[in-house]
Amino acid sequence: MPQVALTDIEKTLRKEFGSFGLDRVDLVVGRDHDGEVAIFVTAVLPPNSPLMPGEISGAASAAVAKLMESAGDDRLSYLSITRPDDERPQGESIDLPTP
Repeated sequence: MPQVALTDIEKTLRKEFGSFGLDRVDLVVGRDHDGEVAIFVTAVLPPNSPLMPGEISGAASAAVAKLMESAGDDRLSYLSITRPDDERPQGESIDLPTP
């Protein structure tokens, strides 16, 4: 099975993100919630990046999937976008409502 290179994914995301920029791309191969082989792509934006509209992040996710399809890579792709300055301090938790 052909596999897309990290450099190709990075080029695609740089094009999609445009002026938002991109510090780096991390890629992990694993299994998704259904047990299917998948790639988990994390796009790390530069510090102090503005909030990204949903249409840009959605288009970036679609562009990665299209890149993989055109390369014959049949794994599913999952894209997450992070901004280093949005990270919580170590040990800080999120208060979620209880069901």
